[in-house]
Amino acid sequence: MNKAEDLKSVIGKDVSQNQSPTCRARLVKVNKVNCIFESVPSLYDKFPKPEFVGVKYKVPNWIAWNSFFY
Repeated sequence: MNKAEDLKSVIGKDVSQNQSPTCRARLVKVNKVNCIFESVPSLYDKFPKPEFVGVKYKVPNWIAWNSFFY
């Protein structure tokens, strides 16, 4: 399997994601080169900013793959 196929198997799952404004995100869509994530509430009180929940952003596939599988 390649990275995009691996990532398709975890669509809809939450992961710690450094690019997220809440440091936690859900994988929404996998494209050829990048993925779309949606920020979700943090597990920690350090990032209690609810205005950032639901923000969608792009991440290169190799970074997204590392978030889930490395």
